[in-house]
Amino acid sequence: MTDNDKNTMAKKESLKEKNTPHIVLFIVWCLALYAVFVISPTDFWGKLQSIFKEFNAKDGLILIISPILTLILTGLISSDNKAKLVFWRYRYALPGHRAFSEVAKHDARINAKQLAQKMGSIPKGPKEQNSQWYLIYKRYSETPTVLHAHKNFLLSRDLCSISFLFALIGPWGLLLHGHRSYVVLLYASVMFAHYLLFMVVARNHGNRFVGNVLAELMADKTFQYQC
Repeated sequence: MTDNDKNTMAKKESLKEKNTPHIVLFIVWCLALYAVFVISPTDFWGKLQSIFKEFNAKDGLILIISPILTLILTGLISSDNKAKLVFWRYRYALPGHRAFSEVAKHDARINAKQLAQKMGSIPKGPKEQNSQWYLIYKRYSETPTVLHAHKNFLLSRDLCSISFLFALIGPWGLLLHGHRSYVVLLYASVMFAHYLLFMVVARNHGNRFVGNVLAELMADKTFQYQC
């Protein structure tokens, strides 16, 4: 592993740490929703408010267990599978795999002819596209627009995968508690709606992240591509 690769991994970990408070808050929200359906699905809002009050009264406990919950829920699904959940592609799911063939074409900031001139030749295959895009990304990884887009993509991707886990596992817990099928279906629908929402958000942020890297390349007058 080169020093550049180590620096890239350190930056990614730093972005994940910045996202942790938002992920913790979302996990608390998901747990509160699950508790409502377990305890009293008929009095939804009233019970939800009381559960949040209980969470607030136990801030110390939440602070202790939240890093563990975050570690578990964000680590159950690999990065590759998270990308598959977001982009609904079994192979070549990352947006970088379509950086030049799709993302660049739909980004008004990127001129195809100028991009070809800067690159020398545009990669065609998904693997080649992702590899070449990643090399460009490492050059501009510290720029504010790229950092912000990367952070948003990682956050929305993790929220998407957590929603999927709750939608997948939560209904089984309700069934074990003896709830009727309509309650289980309602909970599953609510969590699946969370998943779909964050799936769309993560797709947009992922494509924006890839596009921002290429936009930085377009604006860089000193860039000279080397094979």
